[in-house]
Amino acid sequence: STFVKKLLKKPLSKARAKAGAVSGNARWTALAAFVGVPFPGTGAWTGAMVAFVLGMPFSEAMSSIFAGVIVAGLIMSSLAAAGAKGAAAVVAAIAAAFLWKAAVAGPSEDAGASDADAAEPAAE
Repeated sequence: STFVKKLLKKPLSKARAKAGAVSGNARWTALAAFVGVPFPGTGAWTGAMVAFVLGMPFSEAMSSIFAGVIVAGLIMSSLAAAGAKGAAAVVAAIAAAFLWKAAVAGPSEDAGASDADAAEPAAE
């Protein structure tokens, strides 16, 4: 309807302007990854809305969403086939990988600089 178009014109144009930098194969891959991650709100319906906002052609959007749905199905099927203990092991392995990455990276330099700046009184 015209009312909905008028209501959503500003937010959609702003989103399209921000998404203009992403194009081609990166856009297809990003949408497939978004749909393929099995979290609430990242499925085919939301992927279709994202494709609309990005202004993707129908065939490109459908193939990307289809690939994402297949990936999400494979992930969930493998977790279900692994059973409760296998799924817990996968979650523990993913958590360990994130913790390892955080431990290897160490504290960021920006955080140290801001702490030092906050500790020193301002000289005027």
